[in-house]
Amino acid sequence: MLPDIDAVTRDDLMRLIMRYRLKPIKRLSQHFVVDPTVIRDIINHVPNGSKVLEVGTGIGVLTYYLAKVASQVITIEIDGKLMRIAEQVLRGLNNVSLIQGDALRIPWPSVDVLVSNVPYSITSPLIMRIIREGVPMALLTIQREVANRLVSGPGNDDYGRLSIITQCNYSISVLNTYTPDSFYPSPEVYSSLVMMTKKEPCYGDMKVLESTTNILFRHRNRVLRWVLNKYLGPDAVSAVVNAGVDVNTRVRQLGIDELIKIADSLRPFIGSIANHN
Repeated sequence: MLPDIDAVTRDDLMRLIMRYRLKPIKRLSQHFVVDPTVIRDIINHVPNGSKVLEVGTGIGVLTYYLAKVASQVITIEIDGKLMRIAEQVLRGLNNVSLIQGDALRIPWPSVDVLVSNVPYSITSPLIMRIIREGVPMALLTIQREVANRLVSGPGNDDYGRLSIITQCNYSISVLNTYTPDSFYPSPEVYSSLVMMTKKEPCYGDMKVLESTTNILFRHRNRVLRWVLNKYLGPDAVSAVVNAGVDVNTRVRQLGIDELIKIADSLRPFIGSIANHN
């Protein structure tokens, strides 16, 4: 039994980790939350009575507190050893379902909120799957650099494919940022808590937009005309010009509205785009 969310301390969380003599697996990017502020920030944004999917159970600490506010928590963990520990930590909670498996590969249930202290090695793939699954809301603790990418606009160094695809489908807020010692073992980077809230997509065919941005942002500092000529030829350049887009603009300066026009105008070339993906 863990202390109440308002009373739990860093020492409580560290003692739990030490009790089980955890040896985090580096290739799985295992970092356990030991700063109660991180947990409270997440819990405070989970609607009461919601159905939650958690990616990365760890030893079940965040899961435990999620279960206090959610109607149901379905939690996925790839590491069998951690799963066995989590079963002990979560014993007696009848609204928690534990699943051992790879969260990027197994089917997801329909939920209200997805929560994850994201293993850094799967950050981008997880975000892309959230988008494709159409999860209504996600609360993710991710590298600060990735959080910056998610909210970045045209012309910024952090602006790229992930910014565009995410912003096209979700409203994004950075809720807080945490020092490395908020986790055990301490990662080499700061982490940020991001809230993604689903909105009406800016474009109806995500595959076309993904394929288009995949090609263009290989050469983010080149002008659009050069990239189109290189991969799709002069007819593609003409199609984009006819769509009203300035092909002398550098790729990194293209806004989402312009990229939608480009994607739409490149639909006839979609086979060629797919071959370059």
